[in-house]
Amino acid sequence: MATRNETEKTLDQLEKLIQELVRRYEVAARDRSDLLAELNKTKTELQNAKNKIGEQEKRLEHYELKQAFVSADGSDRKARKKIGKIVKEIDKCISLLND
Repeated sequence: MATRNETEKTLDQLEKLIQELVRRYEVAARDRSDLLAELNKTKTELQNAKNKIGEQEKRLEHYELKQAFVSADGSDRKARKKIGKIVKEIDKCISLLND
């Protein structure tokens, strides 16, 4: 049978182990919280980057479309005439479809 002194020692050791376990749990909980915050920040940054990429792709698309209609001498006026003519043809086609 264990003596009272040995029992107290065992209880002290057990108490220290429990305190260490609680301390480690608190550290892990803080680390987890920090990591979740960092993850959310990174997700937001990723979404912002995707949005910027989408905007840049649209700008590039518009630029490429504009370049397709600009004449060899770079005259925007001729390009606008071409676009206007195409729009009128499309309008005529739509009105024929509606009849």
